[in-house]
Amino acid sequence: MKRMIISIAALVVAASSAFAQINVGAGYSGTSMNLSEGDNTWYNGFNVSVGYNLPLGLGFEFSPSIEYNYLTRNADVSAEVPVVSVKSKNQFNEHYLNVPLMFNYGYEITPNARIFVFAGPSASFGLYADYVTRIEASLDGNSGSTEKETAELWGDDSTYKRCDIKIGGGIGLDICKHLRVQAGYDYGLINRTKADDLKLHHHSLKAGIAYMF
Repeated sequence: MKRMIISIAALVVAASSAFAQINVGAGYSGTSMNLSEGDNTWYNGFNVSVGYNLPLGLGFEFSPSIEYNYLTRNADVSAEVPVVSVKSKNQFNEHYLNVPLMFNYGYEITPNARIFVFAGPSASFGLYADYVTRIEASLDGNSGSTEKETAELWGDDSTYKRCDIKIGGGIGLDICKHLRVQAGYDYGLINRTKADDLKLHHHSLKAGIAYMF
């Protein structure tokens, strides 16, 4: 009996794999960094991904993927005093990997169009993050600037955590069996700061297009 169950399971996986599709995609990523105190800050960027679509039957599909994300934000601070103008140019950069494990349920509008909704968890792993600062000043028509100073945000003394677990979902459209357009939202569950009496969560909006082979 045990061998029969294993054999049936193997046949189901093999049959599903015959219809599975590898996909590659790219799109926009935007993240709101929500602090428990102070204003929330929005960061823009992009993502590229490689994934796998595995039909489960009855309109359901499992779509795991690996996704590279880049986020950035520029924040300039200026100060004007008599005859002197000083500007601090600041840039935040973050690179990380997401591993979304999404399930979707779809309905074929036409033979060449399938609309679907998706949901599932994602694991997020930070690769590198830094904060780049440069000071520019002008006096009596003369201007100059300091060298860029880069502060890495992950390290022994950093309060910024690398990893996150997110739960998310969204909606998408498959066109002609090979193109997938989708948009979704991920809600970060992990507090990303070690600072006392402070909480930081990442909530992300993503939209993009993928080609399914």
